[in-house]
Amino acid sequence: MKKIDQRKIQILKIIVEEYIRTGDITGSKSLLKKHNLQVSPATVRNDMMGLESMGLIFQPYNSAGRLPTPRGIRVFVDYLMETLPNILIREENIQKMTGKWDFLDNILYQIVSQLSSTTHEIAFGCIPTEGVLCYRGISHLLKKNEKEISPEIMMLIEMLEEKYTFMDLLEHLPVMSRVSVFFSDESLPSMIQDTALIVKSVQIQGHTGYLGILWSLKMDYAFNIASLRQIL
Repeated sequence: MKKIDQRKIQILKIIVEEYIRTGDITGSKSLLKKHNLQVSPATVRNDMMGLESMGLIFQPYNSAGRLPTPRGIRVFVDYLMETLPNILIREENIQKMTGKWDFLDNILYQIVSQLSSTTHEIAFGCIPTEGVLCYRGISHLLKKNEKEISPEIMMLIEMLEEKYTFMDLLEHLPVMSRVSVFFSDESLPSMIQDTALIVKSVQIQGHTGYLGILWSLKMDYAFNIASLRQIL
């Protein structure tokens, strides 16, 4: 990929955040109207063309507006991973849990419940060697999609319910102890479309496990990455 200058990164960031927030396209005029970039409309259009040539944004139809591609969201997430300050998350963090609960499933339940409550997403925790998996937040998923439960949503739920298949997937991903992000078109099963996985490896009472968030591409990456970083 060609080197991206800071202004192009800023424009890509705005386009991705607008897509996540509203699902709408972003045009050069609306971008300049909402954000003080201190450049001309022609400059913004040229930068958009540059981002499009790199496969980071695209025109969904014959208009001046753009949407991010999965590759563009990947660049946005990688940028967040390097620069995101911890101040973005409110101080509702769980203290390290060593010996507070007798059983691993109770520990995971407390951690995952807090993560789901904080992010309003599907959160999960698992320890593959012990066969323990806990997930919370299906109610958040159903509330956000109460008008229509799509086949993709049902597949996502079914994947969580197949706990050994899901834990095996996590063990074969290059998950880091800080935070890793995976997209459905990169690493996740092809049957799960438009899905993103934010996950990190953790140590719980001497056992290696995983904590994470599983949601659509339009999740709030900044807040969710920060939330997961603060857990354990």
